[in-house]
Amino acid sequence: MIVCSGCLARSPDLYAQQKIDSLNKLASQYLHRQLDTCFSYLSAARNAARQCGYKKGEAQAFRTLGSYYAYRDDRYLSFRFYQDALKTYEALGDSAGICLLNMDIGTYYQFEGKHNEALPYIKKAMDIGRRMHQDSLYLSVLARYYFIYRSDSIHANDAINALFTAGRLAHKYGDISMILYTGMLEADELMDKGDTTKAIDQLSAMITASFLRGYAYHAIYGLSQMAEYKSLQHQADSLYYRRDMVNIAMTAGYRELVLPEALELYAYYAKYGPADSATHYSSVIAEIMEKQEKSKTQGELDYVDYYMQEKQLRELQLQHDYQQQLLDKKTTGDRDRYIIIITLILLLLLTVLLLADINRSYRRSGKNAKDLGEKNREISEKNVLLRTHDDFKNKLITLIAHDFRAPLIHITDITSLLKDELLTFDEAAKLFKRLEGNSQHTLHVFDNILRWISSQLSGFVYTPVPCRPATMIREALQALKEGCEEKSLQINMQLPEEILLLADREMLQFVHRNLLHNAVKFSPASGTIYIYATMQNGTLTVSFKDEGKGIRPEVLSHLFEYQDTLKNNGGAGLALIICKDFMDKMNGTIQAVNNPDKGCTFSYTLPVIKHKKR
Repeated sequence: MIVCSGCLARSPDLYAQQKIDSLNKLASQYLHRQLDTCFSYLSAARNAARQCGYKKGEAQAFRTLGSYYAYRDDRYLSFRFYQDALKTYEALGDSAGICLLNMDIGTYYQFEGKHNEALPYIKKAMDIGRRMHQDSLYLSVLARYYFIYRSDSIHANDAINALFTAGRLAHKYGDISMILYTGMLEADELMDKGDTTKAIDQLSAMITASFLRGYAYHAIYGLSQMAEYKSLQHQADSLYYRRDMVNIAMTAGYRELVLPEALELYAYYAKYGPADSATHYSSVIAEIMEKQEKSKTQGELDYVDYYMQEKQLRELQLQHDYQQQLLDKKTTGDRDRYIIIITLILLLLLTVLLLADINRSYRRSGKNAKDLGEKNREISEKNVLLRTHDDFKNKLITLIAHDFRAPLIHITDITSLLKDELLTFDEAAKLFKRLEGNSQHTLHVFDNILRWISSQLSGFVYTPVPCRPATMIREALQALKEGCEEKSLQINMQLPEEILLLADREMLQFVHRNLLHNAVKFSPASGTIYIYATMQNGTLTVSFKDEGKGIRPEVLSHLFEYQDTLKNNGGAGLALIICKDFMDKMNGTIQAVNNPDKGCTFSYTLPVIKHKKR
């Protein structure tokens, strides 16, 4: 394959730059308004910038992604994206970007307690900001400087001067976000000086302005300050501010930031009532923790996948350079050959024997060139296969680690809740029972993954035995009993007891567990799961039908292909890939369709070896 060099090393046109800049600008505007919308624009900007080679646009997307993951309470990814952005800005020599990123990284180290590491970054950001004479950029650095050092007695005066300078510049340039932010920080200064009434009035004005302007993050931050003020004055209405914080954060996507407030509200209502409020905040806590874990896992996968694509582009560039060298070498060789032939013809006519020898040499060279091209093609195909296997292996390891980490994280969370006496005995028992079921399911998944891995080895021998699907499905349902009861699900199983299938029992039970687990997971409350069988031409098709939302068409067509399935479905996608592989080894098939009314149906087909009619 010959690759055009213009496709690999090109400069972005003006229209592409403007489009990427617009996407980054929208992402920055939504960073403090709606976090999920912000991420959508960021993903589009980052991918477009990489495709057309617009490094400045890519660096801006990296920086905003660092702030995005900071709000997601994922400090590791936040720090990684800040570092990537700083490296790119340094390579471009962009002073403004370098200034902001040094302050971002300095802030990260400061709040990680690594003050010695933070100091050089903060100092460098301040020095660059003073020299640049770009007040609209410098005011952000000044506000961050105050936030870091406002409680530091050594830097107290410098911090206050930085705050008021930032506030003046924010009004000068009409920067609404910074006007609101510095106004809230100035309220803290008034509070520290003992002017409580004025501090509360100013903070109330900033909160109201944040609501009117749609700045959800600023409203949350202001409500947090107000709740603290009220707590210091021992006023009961601090509870209402925390409640408003949680409501706004859940709507605008800042869930992880208000987990402490949700825990406090749950503890309060669990102790003083009403009970329905305690139940509500218990559900809020569970939702935050579930989405936090999912966000961290998906973020790590996206980060790895993004740089895997960059690696593929570099490999394509190397392949292009190699092919160009071969073309140059062949062109030079052909030119020399023609010169020699023409020279020999002009000097003397070669004998027939010499001409025949040259002809044979030419034919041999052509055959060798053809063989070389074939070998290169085979090598390229094997390299693609190796990269594919390596990519699958990396994602497999990441997903297995996630499945094992989840029960451990739940144990830690439950321990913390018990330690803080936030759970009753019955609630703790219920959580431990759920944890036991999750752990058993994870262990089953791990055992079957090990079995699947062994089936990939050349020494694996498939030895089928008679299996009774009705009995096996009832056994699998026992492990999901709690999930069914929690959702009030009905199981309608119409499967003859006498039917025997020819299969590997553990492989088939793995398929049962995963298809049932998916049906329970995606069924609505009080729904029904239908399990039935149909026979045709000596084979049995066992179907699992749920009443959920169904599967998106673009996902359904690639449901059992790991390239697309893992990215969209995570651990569930890996299980479906293994189910497909197991069914192939057992000479069966597996399929999924969306139902005409609602939900979807998964089914597999295997040979029947015994069926007695009553």
